Amino acid sequence: MVKQKRTIVKQFIYNVIGTTFPTLALQLLFLPMIAKNMDGETYGFVLTIVAAVMMVSSGIGNVLNNIRMLSDTEYETKRIHGDFGYLFIVNAFATSAVIIGILYYYGIRGISTYLLTFFMSLSVYAKDYYIVRIRIALDYWKIMICNFFCVLGYAFGYGLFCLGGEWQYIYIIGSLFGLFYNLWKFPVQRPFFAKTALFVQTAKRFGALATATILGRSLQYIDRLLLFPLLGGEDATIYYVSTLIGKTIAMALTPLNSFLLSQLAKKKELSRGVFGKIMLFTCGMGFVGYWICIIVAKPLLGLLYPQWIAQSMKYIYVTTLAAIISAISTVLNPIVLKFCNMNWQIVINGVCFVVYLIISLALLKLFGLMGFCIGNVIANGIMLLLMVIAYQRTYKGV
Repeated sequence: MVKQKRTIVKQFIYNVIGTTFPTLALQLLFLPMIAKNMDGETYGFVLTIVAAVMMVSSGIGNVLNNIRMLSDTEYETKRIHGDFGYLFIVNAFATSAVIIGILYYYGIRGISTYLLTFFMSLSVYAKDYYIVRIRIALDYWKIMICNFFCVLGYAFGYGLFCLGGEWQYIYIIGSLFGLFYNLWKFPVQRPFFAKTALFVQTAKRFGALATATILGRSLQYIDRLLLFPLLGGEDATIYYVSTLIGKTIAMALTPLNSFLLSQLAKKKELSRGVFGKIMLFTCGMGFVGYWICIIVAKPLLGLLYPQWIAQSMKYIYVTTLAAIISAISTVLNPIVLKFCNMNWQIVINGVCFVVYLIISLALLKLFGLMGFCIGNVIANGIMLLLMVIAYQRTYKGV
């Protein structure tokens, strides 16, 4: 028993280190260094396109990843393999088309921007899906090594950027380094385009979760997609800088999400007592995390983004609160995903998306950027409340 607990703790540490390292490298190193060579308007555009790719391409890649993780036991029990090759190819084209459509909507004309963003979208999507092979094997050491390769790729991409290349190289090369490591350790299963009796069921589950995930990720990323055309790149940049510390903490908790999901994948129930302990622990960590973010915000942001620190500090208390609430929801989401009906995902994320759009845009019109930030807090608070309600309504035990 003691040995098993030590193994779980060791796996969790590997997962946290490996998965947070790329996030921290991008948010606290490579993106700030890019910003030093751009004005606020241009950097706002870069942040907006990154948000679109993370929301759509990375979002769908992670959905396919999670569906394969949750379905693995059923496929293995029936000794069948397939379906995910078709889903992978269809969604590769779909996500890339959406990203290209966003570029067109923003009036981008340069063909090189379209091509590089297309490859950025495709590489991020492929890497975020295919790491599922390591997650199924529960080999968190390999997850850590994979993400170290990813950061090494970011460094190569940044080197090309410094030599006169485009910023998209950072994401493309980083994702490809991680993907190639995955393919080296876990070659593609053959036949790639096999279809099984579970295809329709799996496709329906994917569709439901994809809808819910895109709606959910909208709360995290659509702010820049809205602010860029409404207020311009400069204000989008100021808002991003004000959210940086809180959102980095929230994104760093993503490994806990994937770790919990992989650990819960084979469980059939979770008692109210355990749920309560998880909720209490997460809220406690969130409270501590909030004040740590507030304390370190000014010196850290002053180091990373001195050109925008003065304007950004006006919003830091509100934007950090929204990020911490979002982080708590991120930790609870695997429980709702595993033990509650998939429709709850659509209801929760759909309601929060609508609330976010209506309240944030209304408050933006009345109070400017501060009103938009307050709307974000309200929407994330509603999401957390609905997750608790979903679990309480679903689980009838003690």
